Amino acid sequence: MKKMKKLAALVLAMVMAFSLMAVTAAAYGAEHEHDCAVDSEETIQPRIPAAQCPKCGTGMTSHVYQIGTEYYVEFFCPRSDCDGYLPGVRW
Repeated sequence: MKKMKKLAALVLAMVMAFSLMAVTAAAYGAEHEHDCAVDSEETIQPRIPAAQCPKCGTGMTSHVYQIGTEYYVEFFCPRSDCDGYLPGVRW
């Protein structure tokens, strides 16, 4: 009976060790599973910065434009009674 318990403990320890290795290998393989024709890192775009109007505190609308290879964003207050404006900043 003593040998049977030792053998059962050994088998359970081996099953636990193999399951830990299998989970680790599966987690590593999952991130490389999405090999598409388009690289996902190339399609990620940066977020447009947000701003609040310095005069009334309303969230401003943004306008993005490009000069050469640089992108700029400028902000306008959407309220008609406020003339809040933030000039173009490099994005």
